[in-house]
Amino acid sequence: MDDRRQLITAGPGLRLYGVDHLAHVTWKPGETADFYREVLGLPLTHAVTGVGWLSEDFPDFVHYFLGLGGGNYLAFFYFFDLPEEQVPDELMHLARHIALHVDTEEEMLAWRDRIKSHGVRVTPPLTHELLESIYFDDPNGIQLEIVHPLRTFGAVDARDADLTVRALAEVSRMDKPSVSQMWKRKAAMVRDQIGMVTS
Repeated sequence: MDDRRQLITAGPGLRLYGVDHLAHVTWKPGETADFYREVLGLPLTHAVTGVGWLSEDFPDFVHYFLGLGGGNYLAFFYFFDLPEEQVPDELMHLARHIALHVDTEEEMLAWRDRIKSHGVRVTPPLTHELLESIYFDDPNGIQLEIVHPLRTFGAVDARDADLTVRALAEVSRMDKPSVSQMWKRKAAMVRDQIGMVTS
């Protein structure tokens, strides 16, 4: 184990490896990604698109991640067709959170058992493409997440995230952006790239 992974141990099978990601909300997805990529040099590592997540009235979103080094990430949510002034407090509560890293599902489930044993409400495990997580609140109402990766992020994830964020940046400037418009724009970008390779 390398030095950056200072293990926090709270009992048998109860380890934390530090912050996995800090999540925020953006209404300027392209400008935000450009800032962190160009000004700070952070690599875009992966992106998750959510449609009908948690409930039917939960807004569609893109959640993209930038590498901070040492296995840590900075993450941003973009919610489709939801102006900043109309975002419900509960949605902001869910979007802004601190995610703590564990390596395995077993570790995550052990933490879930411990958290529940202290009378804290905790979600069942939720899978979102490359990650599996549980969520709960601290006494201040700050949402916390314990997350483990389902697989290592690779170059294909970074390429996909780049296409997703580029398509999102274009679509987010439209009057009524939607996830389907973003997917169509991303598909066109993929076709263009394939055409360039086969030419």
